[in-house]
Amino acid sequence: MAAVTSVLGIPSDMVFAAAHWHPLTRDEALRRNPFYVSRLAADAHFYACDQIGADGRCQAYEERPLVCRGYPWYDQPVRTMPLPDPDCGYKEDIAATS
Repeated sequence: MAAVTSVLGIPSDMVFAAAHWHPLTRDEALRRNPFYVSRLAADAHFYACDQIGADGRCQAYEERPLVCRGYPWYDQPVRTMPLPDPDCGYKEDIAATS
């Protein structure tokens, strides 16, 4: 799918993922983020993105895929919850509605 959308010039999360995401074993993922990984199903798939800088922030912020734009809510309403790492760089914007 990534190859097809790339050739056609169609923006796609799959193109970004194919270029920048690299598979991790569950053990590798647990070493990176035990808080999050330990709460996922045993058959979950894990990836590392080569666009994460040494400071933990996205180096391709403007081009990041929808899955990254949605983290950590993924189509759920924004709610108050502590993130596992307060220095992860994720910030939530809450727009006031009238």
